[in-house]
Amino acid sequence: MKPFPVFLVVLGTACPLLRSEVEEDIPYGIEAVTGLRSAYSHRGFELADSTLDFQLETEVTINNDLSLAAGGWIASELGGQFEEKTGFLELRTTLGDAFTASGLIGYHGYSNSVIRSGFDISGTFTWYADTAWNFSTSIAHDCGAGGWHGELSSHWYKRLSDDAFLSGKLGISGTEDYYGHSGFGDLSGRLSLTYNVNTMLSVTPFAGWSYELRHRDGNEIHAGVWLEVSF
Repeated sequence: MKPFPVFLVVLGTACPLLRSEVEEDIPYGIEAVTGLRSAYSHRGFELADSTLDFQLETEVTINNDLSLAAGGWIASELGGQFEEKTGFLELRTTLGDAFTASGLIGYHGYSNSVIRSGFDISGTFTWYADTAWNFSTSIAHDCGAGGWHGELSSHWYKRLSDDAFLSGKLGISGTEDYYGHSGFGDLSGRLSLTYNVNTMLSVTPFAGWSYELRHRDGNEIHAGVWLEVSF
């Protein structure tokens, strides 16, 4: 990767797509996220050590229940050779008062990576149990690997003040013919603290972990910080 200043932050894995708590009555929005993390993994595979990332995403509201998002990100390993360039389109819809669903198509382009470049097609269904908890299931077909990856996850949220909140995630994954692996993948989790500096800017330090249920390249603990601008 290219030499970047060490203290800008990376986007989260898998997907790495962070959203602020800012709510605006406008038909579109743009978010820019930059970050640094101590390690970068994707679906249980560790891809790089300290990594700098930048993401740009926009979302357009089609009607009260439907929206279309588009975006991309680039990631570079500090002092290493790994690079990732990704773009995506995602259609999102609400289903009643407590459910959402989405479908996404994206392309991941990797350099000096243990996994292959290719298109990724996925779907996600989420149940918002209450204001503090939601539960999701997702399944993806990785065209580069020619295999499948699925995840069940829970998300937790607690507001600390008007400008700060804690959030957490716990998930378990499974694979089918994914780089030679089938069955359970890993248990993963993340804890983060977000502070909204103002209506446009937020800062989020976080820590996460991945525990492999089947041995691949080892368990992982990582930490980092996101800086997000919404406008």
